[in-house]
Amino acid sequence: MNSIVKPYLFRASIVASLALVLGLSLSALVYSSSQKVKENAIELVEQRIPILTSVNQLIADLSEQERNIYEYYRSQDNDAFESAHEKIQSVFIKHSKILHDQKSLSVEDEIIIAKQEKITLLAEKFHHLMENGDTSENQTWDDLRALLTEISTARRELLPTLLKVEKMTKQAVEQAHYATLTQMDFTHGIVTFYGIAIVMLAGLIAWYIRQYILTNAKSTRLALFTHRNPNPILSVNNLGELVFSNPACNSLLLSQGLNEKDIEKLLPSHFMDVRKRLAERDSSAMTLEQTLGDRILHMSINWLKELDAYDIHLLDVTEQKVAEQKVKHLAFYQPLTNLPNQYKLNEDIDLHLANKHHFSLGIIAITDFNQLVSSVGVEATSLLVTTLAENIISQLASGVNLYQLNDRQFALISRHQVSEITLENLTFDILQVAQRAIVTSYGEFFVELDFGYSLSPGHSVDRGSLLKHAHAALAEAARNEHEHFSLFDMSYAKKIEYRANLIDKLRQVIDNNELFLVFQPQLHLESNKITGIETLVRWKHEGKIISPVDFIPLAEQSGLIVPIGEWILKQACLLAKQLVDLGHHDIVVAVNVSPRQFSHPSFSASVHQALSKSGLSPGNLELEITEGVFMHNETATLEVLHELKSSGISLSIDDFGTGYSSLSYLKRLPIDKLKIDQSFIRDCHNNDEDRVIIKTIVELGKSLDLSLIAEGVEEAVHVDFLKSLQCDEIQGYWFSRPIEAEQLFEFIKKAAT
Repeated sequence: MNSIVKPYLFRASIVASLALVLGLSLSALVYSSSQKVKENAIELVEQRIPILTSVNQLIADLSEQERNIYEYYRSQDNDAFESAHEKIQSVFIKHSKILHDQKSLSVEDEIIIAKQEKITLLAEKFHHLMENGDTSENQTWDDLRALLTEISTARRELLPTLLKVEKMTKQAVEQAHYATLTQMDFTHGIVTFYGIAIVMLAGLIAWYIRQYILTNAKSTRLALFTHRNPNPILSVNNLGELVFSNPACNSLLLSQGLNEKDIEKLLPSHFMDVRKRLAERDSSAMTLEQTLGDRILHMSINWLKELDAYDIHLLDVTEQKVAEQKVKHLAFYQPLTNLPNQYKLNEDIDLHLANKHHFSLGIIAITDFNQLVSSVGVEATSLLVTTLAENIISQLASGVNLYQLNDRQFALISRHQVSEITLENLTFDILQVAQRAIVTSYGEFFVELDFGYSLSPGHSVDRGSLLKHAHAALAEAARNEHEHFSLFDMSYAKKIEYRANLIDKLRQVIDNNELFLVFQPQLHLESNKITGIETLVRWKHEGKIISPVDFIPLAEQSGLIVPIGEWILKQACLLAKQLVDLGHHDIVVAVNVSPRQFSHPSFSASVHQALSKSGLSPGNLELEITEGVFMHNETATLEVLHELKSSGISLSIDDFGTGYSSLSYLKRLPIDKLKIDQSFIRDCHNNDEDRVIIKTIVELGKSLDLSLIAEGVEEAVHVDFLKSLQCDEIQGYWFSRPIEAEQLFEFIKKAAT
């Protein structure tokens, strides 16, 4: 705390000291200046002005003295002369006394005294002659006139000295006056300077006060933030002692049946070890997880080095962890049967191959599955598959792992059955289960299964090849009406040739104009408006419509999906541009992108080219990618996605929940939307597990700030359920089947009205 407070105290002390010094200095200077002014005033009043007055009076006295002598000469009145002479002499002595006291005028004073004594002697001599002389004689009058002349001469000789004294005194008075004015100007300047300085200092003090108020307000806000934070916050000193906890801590304790006395249970276990680990790290913060009852707490510990204290922020991540576990489970397990899915199968195959194990890979398919769905319905078929899986698992020997690849296919890996005979025995055991009646709430069912196997390392040491060979063997078994078992043989290559022929036909579909697009509108639930359309491709060959399910996998496998995908993208952009030109400015056209097309080096360029040639804004295009694109070359995938996103194109994940739905991918991908797979929607009005899964996906999407669209919506009850979850959009037969362009324009026009 001292390290934080000390700089502020030091600056405050400097400001206070400066204010004190300025005040004392100003007082001293003003006092000194006033003393000088006082001295000048005293000298002027007590010395200079009296001297000037005295000089003027002495000049007047001399004139009066000379006039009195002349009057005496005229009137010859002895008594009047003596009386006036004594009075004038007394006044002169009085007036000259001031000059006697001035040491600076000692020379002039001596001259004045000498001249005055001379005038006095001449006056006395004049008086004596007037009193004792014979006025009848001319000589006497001549002598008197001579004396008068001497008296006048003496007065005139004394006058320059008096005027000199007067001049000197005036100069001294002017100097004193100038000095006083100068001192007053100096004092004024000093006062002005100090006044400005004090104003500036006052401004600085006001700024410090303002900063203090702002800091105090900020501290108050921070204190309120901590106190009112809905998440628990604690402060601990360097000894591990709790010094603060906000009300949210007590709420968390109460939720677990604890009270305020158990507050230390919110602290990290082995706090001293945590403190040691923090001291050894470059960073002053660390995170860890700890459980409290049935809650999972995320702890953020921050070491405040200046205070040698620790702030601990707690966040209840229980729901997030549960959701993450659910999604993680969805990534590797089928939701209905809870069996490992294709991704888990891939992972396990890779593990066996890495360890160079000898094992067999089997693919099991339900025969005539589509016909089964058509005859008994989706719900009954799903329950049938679930029951079948349970029955098969109950009969499998140890060391045999069962997987579900999709609705109609299973897979198995066996470490023990690695020969044709042992695999036939394994197949026989499973067939025994399948040949018995499968009892469900929809009734009893019987199914037939086909089996295709490949061996490692006998057939391949590559996962893709093993799967391909197993599927090739499965296809061979499916074609044989009397044999459900097939182990891969190289002769199956001829059969693959047929598929190659179909691929050759696919190479001509664009040049022959055999491809066409259909579009399925997407409805925004809140606004009840069409906000998007999904683009779907169809193949019409020799008058027959070939389902995408049949030719898209071949196109993906052969690489033809790249030019086909480019054609689809261009046509979709052109149609979207027409819609925009018709006034549907916010419409978004969604185009499916296969993993192989996405991984092509020129994919991003082809997207921008389609936008450029059609004149469509990037904001009107959405690319739907499957989770399979994330399985390989993660770095390149992220780079392409970010580049597309930065250009304004929307991105969505198609069939979410059926593949590798990893949170580690979702939080890093720049996607805008999740498409909930129709397999969850189809039976959600009858299946609680489907509803839980859908709710989990919606909550996950909302927590990641993603839009959500449900596909395969066929019932009004589906719509009501999705609305209750605040799912953003839907598509499916309930709203519209996939329709061609002409029908689409009319459909959108009617929907807008």
